[in-house]
Amino acid sequence: MKTPPAHHEEDDEVRPIYRTSYGDIGVVLVAACCTLAFILMMILPSPIAKYEQQKARNDQAARQQQIDKAVASGEVSVGILPAKKH
Repeated sequence: MKTPPAHHEEDDEVRPIYRTSYGDIGVVLVAACCTLAFILMMILPSPIAKYEQQKARNDQAARQQQIDKAVASGEVSVGILPAKKH
């Protein structure tokens, strides 16, 4: 009587890549996706930073518009003051 071969000695299962199981391939794919996501986070600009830059531009434009309105109405004058005499 012949004993059956141990699993590691003779493997007759059909696998997509020689001697690798689906679980091993899955672990490698998950690690590759995590690495790619990390690299993309480091390279691409943050959407929050874009939002903050746009908000700062809008605030600056609104402030400049208020200053221009005040100068045009005469509430505020913009000019160079004469030097103080000592």
